[in-house]
Amino acid sequence: MGPYAVAEHEYDFGTMDLYDDKRDYTYQSTLHGYIHYPEASTEPAPVVLLLHGRHGTCYSGSWGMPYEECEDPIPSYRGYEYLSRNLASHGYAVISIDANYVNANDSGPSNGDAGALQRAQLVVRHLDEFRTVNTYGGFGMDDLVGKLDMSAIGIMGHSRGGEGVNKTVSYNRDQAEPHNIVAVFSLAPTDYNTLTVNNVAFAALAGYCDGDVEDLMGNFAFDTSRYAMQNDMYPKFQLIPMGANHNYYNTKWADAELESRPDDWSILDSEQTDPHCGTAVADSGRDTREVQKAHGLFFMASFFRTFVGGETEFASYWNGQTTVPGNICPDGVGPCDDRYLLSIHAPSAERMVIDDTLDAASLFINNLGGNVTFDGFSDFGVCQTNGRPGEGCAVAEPTFNTAEQVYMTWDAAATYRTELLGVDVTDYQVLSLRVGVSHGDEDNLGGQDFTIVMEDLDGNSVSVQATDYSEALFYPPGRDFDDDGSRKTVLNGVDIPLTAFAGIDFNNVNAVSLVFDQTPAGSIQMTDLLLQRVER
Repeated sequence: MGPYAVAEHEYDFGTMDLYDDKRDYTYQSTLHGYIHYPEASTEPAPVVLLLHGRHGTCYSGSWGMPYEECEDPIPSYRGYEYLSRNLASHGYAVISIDANYVNANDSGPSNGDAGALQRAQLVVRHLDEFRTVNTYGGFGMDDLVGKLDMSAIGIMGHSRGGEGVNKTVSYNRDQAEPHNIVAVFSLAPTDYNTLTVNNVAFAALAGYCDGDVEDLMGNFAFDTSRYAMQNDMYPKFQLIPMGANHNYYNTKWADAELESRPDDWSILDSEQTDPHCGTAVADSGRDTREVQKAHGLFFMASFFRTFVGGETEFASYWNGQTTVPGNICPDGVGPCDDRYLLSIHAPSAERMVIDDTLDAASLFINNLGGNVTFDGFSDFGVCQTNGRPGEGCAVAEPTFNTAEQVYMTWDAAATYRTELLGVDVTDYQVLSLRVGVSHGDEDNLGGQDFTIVMEDLDGNSVSVQATDYSEALFYPPGRDFDDDGSRKTVLNGVDIPLTAFAGIDFNNVNAVSLVFDQTPAGSIQMTDLLLQRVER
């Protein structure tokens, strides 16, 4: 916790109409929630808003309207107090809104937008109300006049709330007086509407052991948003906690005494016998409630303190230069970088795209106009999955990334080479690519490694091993996905500092090669070969 005592108001701004444009349906929602804020701060507090996802509305088991049709409403909005209190103690004002009326009324993806628009309407209206409170007070919150810094706002949404905050970005911009939303953390989100999130710092977290959004839709939102806007000024992040389920980020949903199924992994694996995610298996890869809450706190709080508050304490994590703190590791000490897989996509002005693999031309020519060659592979090509059920890349089904990608299979030493045509890379710090170890190939069972070679126009070259810089090249764990297991391929960041290639002329880089000479055979999937400037 930080230096400030935390104060709270629980508020009620009345009601508002919400509109589902896909069903042409209007219903009412309360405008209810709480705000945590630093009690004695003399400076206006930066604002963060939290939005819970779809869950039951009543402990009695019904999905009725809370406070009207049930006497025991589930306070999902209270499930992130560990985050709101922590941020408030560091000087932030954190609003957590009650969206139970949306949960009682929203549609499914087959006959509507799953509540995305209504949640966006709710978020913006709450922000509107607090803009008024900051100016005039009222509703018992006169002490907040002038105390809210709404010049840069962060929003977090969980589950369908994650899709709701993703929708909020575009919905807010269409308003007469939009708010300056600068950071969005999408926590285990759905992505039924294939939304893009641009011109905000955007993090999409998808837990590998999520039994509710088991197809890791957060990855889809990240993939769709990477190149959606040519001049996007903000970074994007994909984050895969390897031991996380869906519910444990919300302490109300994870309450074993009040909830019938606090561990959502059991939706898929009722006996909890999956080797990686099943809690009935000794030495499984699952996080406890405490560990998951701890890492959720670190990722969300550090994200908002970096991209809303402009603090520098955690910037080195979000630019990939430091590891996660040991206190979020299962043993409380660490290191445990193999449990938290971060992919970084720098702002457009901070990256040079060597190959985005967005179409089949990537098999012949890269984004710089250089030739691309494949030497010695038994198979290679371009593929793209269809989201859920993750089909489209035959080397690994399901693959739960929707990015267009190159796949490569080898049975002997093979080389992928892409020419950079003497480009000057002195303004960049990291060579990045995203790699998935294809679970459809048993030659990958021991994981993979390969050599990365950078060469200059004078013929000088330096080689490094990928596994010296990445913990993400393991074989996807778990039982087969089609057998109610957890195994699936995802594409994760492999980042090599350019200092590792010292000895070549960075003013005249000629080519980058991936040489598959460390294992006898195997298959990988790859996209986003980039040079990135991750810190100034």
